[in-house]
Amino acid sequence: MKKFSIIVPSHNGQEYVSRCLNSIRQQTYSEYEIIFINDSSTDYTADIISSDFNFPNIKYYEVSFKDISKVRNYGLSKVSGDAIIFVDVDDWVEKSLLEKLSIIDNENDMIRYQGIMVDNDNKVYEKYITDEFYNINGMEALNKFAREFEIYSPSWLYAYDFSFWGKNNFKFPVGMLQEDFALTSLILSKAKNVSSIPYIGYYYYKSQNSIMRNDNYDNQIKKAYDVLAHCDKFYKDIILGVQDDTIKNNLINYYLSVIRHKVNALNSPEKESYEKQLTLREQRWR
Repeated sequence: MKKFSIIVPSHNGQEYVSRCLNSIRQQTYSEYEIIFINDSSTDYTADIISSDFNFPNIKYYEVSFKDISKVRNYGLSKVSGDAIIFVDVDDWVEKSLLEKLSIIDNENDMIRYQGIMVDNDNKVYEKYITDEFYNINGMEALNKFAREFEIYSPSWLYAYDFSFWGKNNFKFPVGMLQEDFALTSLILSKAKNVSSIPYIGYYYYKSQNSIMRNDNYDNQIKKAYDVLAHCDKFYKDIILGVQDDTIKNNLINYYLSVIRHKVNALNSPEKESYEKQLTLREQRWR
């Protein structure tokens, strides 16, 4: 049986940890391990884990990184399963997620499932939904997402084959925001087989309390410039090597739209400066 390694980073997640871990513990599929990393918490998360979640297939670690990329990379070093899933402590998963994933062709490097964002009233705020498809090339999947302007980058929308991950030595970029956007783009570009199943398996809770979701203005500025750096790197490392002009143009249009979207989060004078950066890339890339 395929074993899943579920990496759960947490920073002061006492309000959510029980909901998150219970959603995993109630899975209809039993072959899994939880790698729970408590990062720099000052609340009662550790006490909740020791009293309520002291069971054999949970591995508990305490670190002081204050960097979600470092936390996830640390969690990856503790994996013993065949496939990786990332779940943020604020969020939860449907009880049949692992069972649904377990029956998909083992040749897949990535399996996409669907997600929903809920707000503070547990009402649907946004959906992360894509079409059903099976065993297509990763660049083909990336082209589909780009062509249809779909959100594809959250790391928690996929189960990843661990041998594929290890072979490519994938790492989340440390010290940078929008780390999912950077890494998921790269992973898709390297994948030989990607599938997408029509199953809503993940619920993303739009909270503001974690180090992953801090939306103060300084963070918005950093997110914008980190996205710029991620796009520049992907253009240089991946897009320039694409031979198909249609795919290349789809990817360029998508990444320019991502940069353009960040303009809306900025105020003057940062907005004007960032718009100049966007214009430069529009001129260079087209």
